Amino acid sequence: MMRKFNRILILFLLFVLILSSTSFATVGIENEVSAYLLGDFETGEILEEYNIYKPVEIASITKLMSYLIIMEDVQRGKISLDDVVYIDKDTAEIKGSSLELQEGESFTVGELLKAVLVVSANDATYALSKYAEGTEEAFVRRMNDKAKSLGLKSTVYFNSTGLPQGDVQNMMSPEDIFNLSRYIIDKYPEILSVTTIPYIEVPSRNYKEENTDPLLNEINGVDGLKTGFTNKAGYCLVSTIGVNGKTTKDKDFRLIGIVMGTKSEGKRKELGKTVVQYGLDNYSKRIVTDKNTSIDTIHMAKSKDKEIEVYPEKNYSTMFKNGDTLDVNITIDEEIKLPLKEFDKVGKATILKNNEVIDEMDLLVHKDVKKEGLFRVIGRNIKEFLSFLFSKITG
Repeated sequence: MMRKFNRILILFLLFVLILSSTSFATVGIENEVSAYLLGDFETGEILEEYNIYKPVEIASITKLMSYLIIMEDVQRGKISLDDVVYIDKDTAEIKGSSLELQEGESFTVGELLKAVLVVSANDATYALSKYAEGTEEAFVRRMNDKAKSLGLKSTVYFNSTGLPQGDVQNMMSPEDIFNLSRYIIDKYPEILSVTTIPYIEVPSRNYKEENTDPLLNEINGVDGLKTGFTNKAGYCLVSTIGVNGKTTKDKDFRLIGIVMGTKSEGKRKELGKTVVQYGLDNYSKRIVTDKNTSIDTIHMAKSKDKEIEVYPEKNYSTMFKNGDTLDVNITIDEEIKLPLKEFDKVGKATILKNNEVIDEMDLLVHKDVKKEGLFRVIGRNIKEFLSFLFSKITG
């Protein structure tokens, strides 16, 4: 039988009471985009969304997958970032955003990869695809195979760059873009040191282009990730930002924001900023349990120490939106048998957000709990009896 303690740990209520006037707002850009998404990098939890499951044209967002394929080859030792890539005629003729590569030039894989991410260079992407697999077609097959292996159900690639190919374009759902972005940042976090490079410069031919990401200088902490544009796709943006916990009860976290199909560069910047800023204004990552911090103290009458601290079995944190409620219900096993050993289970903690269970974990003791000794029991009983007797005499 379990005895349920009625004490409910209502967490962080003071924080809820000091919300700003925008705390309960919605993102409110549904009429200006084809889709948007705001999500937590660590857990994959989607915090805000609109039309995220439908495949849409992705333009140069494609290059995230191209980057991933090249980096996997580097990791496997198939190619090196220092390998030299010679530019052929086909590569020099690639249209759209470019490094303005010229036939006969040579660049390292690392230099071309930076141009792929920073200035969205189609020619650099094409050159890398041919270097890695011999032909772009073979490279694209790998891109599609990788999408399948990652469970990206709505993704199809026709080329490595995102350029229109006849009447078709590369397609992904915003949900797939989010999951791909998470995978890349997790596996190759060094991407964020590239996507923050302010510009690409080739002094020998007077080339200098700024980073295409419009939020790098707009919101402090934004460090990626990728832009895209075609007439069908509209102006698109995948953003990411690391966020420091505001209090000791908060954990650092990372947001990923996506806007698709905006009408202009200016709108991409404005609406991309709106999504990221909404996340900053309305969300934090709350530390709910710390396995090294006592969550409650229970009374065990038959134990030597009487008051016993209990601990959660694991660390747990959750994304918390202004206005949410977060509760921890503690249930202690009424039939605990003494003695207990360190890390024995004594009950459960149930975590609820907005009255819905989001996790459950065991509660443990962190030290041996011994029975009260026989002589101490006798002594305590004698003391209690004498105290009772004295109260009767004096009463």
